[in-house]
Amino acid sequence: MRILLAQNMLHLPSHGGANKSNRILMEQLAAAGHLVHVVAPLSGAMRTGPQEVRVADLVRRGAVPAGDSRPGEVTYTRGGVTVHAVTEPAGLGRRIAEVAGELEPDWTLVPSDDPGLVVLGAALRATPDRVVYLVHTLQQLPFGPGAFYPSAAGVRMVRRAAGTVAVSRAAQDYCRQHGSLPSTLIYPHIYDETPAGPLPCPRPDTGRVTMINPCGYKGLPIFLGLADACPDVRFLAVPTWGTTDAERAELARRPNIEVVPPADDIEEIFARTRVLLMPSLWDETFGYACVEAMLRGVPVLASDVGGLAEAKLGVPYLLPVRPVREYRTAGHARPVPVLPEQDIEPWLAALRRLLADPAHHDDLAERSRLAARRFTGGLAKDALEKYLTGLTPAAPPPALSPARRAALARLAATRLGTKGTRP
Repeated sequence: MRILLAQNMLHLPSHGGANKSNRILMEQLAAAGHLVHVVAPLSGAMRTGPQEVRVADLVRRGAVPAGDSRPGEVTYTRGGVTVHAVTEPAGLGRRIAEVAGELEPDWTLVPSDDPGLVVLGAALRATPDRVVYLVHTLQQLPFGPGAFYPSAAGVRMVRRAAGTVAVSRAAQDYCRQHGSLPSTLIYPHIYDETPAGPLPCPRPDTGRVTMINPCGYKGLPIFLGLADACPDVRFLAVPTWGTTDAERAELARRPNIEVVPPADDIEEIFARTRVLLMPSLWDETFGYACVEAMLRGVPVLASDVGGLAEAKLGVPYLLPVRPVREYRTAGHARPVPVLPEQDIEPWLAALRRLLADPAHHDDLAERSRLAARRFTGGLAKDALEKYLTGLTPAAPPPALSPARRAALARLAATRLGTKGTRP
């Protein structure tokens, strides 16, 4: 098969759950012998600076730049996948059309992380009957109570896809309940193999209490509250896409919080982690880091929201939070959550027990490891490949009636005439 992944998020680095899983899925398809191309931005909120510096960073992360990159793009390969990294956001849709025209993909995959549905629109124009929609971030869907940008037109666009893939049961249920959108559940197998024997866990005097992507969405107030309540405990913060400058300042002013950059190899973070905190305040689609930590015998304290209940695999602890219900959008590049006041007492009690009771910690670590191993052992790396192989292209949209075409023509002419009269 010829596969095109068109996405409005970075391919490298891939420190978020959505783009990490997309990258690994594409590399798995390439390893199976399929021709895989990706069109994605070169830069993002966390990727600024001279282009040569960014290219050098890509090389450090395993990319092999092509010698014939076209203007406005850095072309490279990694893991058997050809990536067209567009340097200017305005050129993303155009480049999707060009690559689709050259590649003639059997399927164009579009993740839901696509503000304004720019990528989805470009993909539907380029390959109208061969788009597959990947549901990652629920808030980026054009429907439902958590939608950042609800749009009836966006819902119609999503429904034009030949197929929809949900990466968790929570995402599948959300699509069905709020969008009347059927989907196929595929848990991405993005997990490294782990040793068969017991895994050593950091002891309280060496291991940190860690939070990845500490920000408002992910429950930063709970993390800060726990750090303030436990001044003798060492915490580790790993900022990624969501952490703002103001939030970094809050982390930095607490002497028991160490702030470190994200790692391409998550093992570097978990090797220093005694307990992982996932106190998310929005509906999580799943929670890959939860399973990754549990595979390594790291207990996880997670909030009882969205797909985190799935990711915990029935192992304690799922803890209560007051979820975000409101966002501010005006004047912000990304919707800003209005954070409800949180009760950290259940979190504090669970954390103190794990830190003070080595037997309880070790028991939970082993239960976590075994549950995660059972889960990942049941996943198939070729699940997406089999799904795409058996998928049927979408039926073309119904043709417009002559009366409807005439009405649209009159509307266009009226708008054009109106624009022509403006000074």
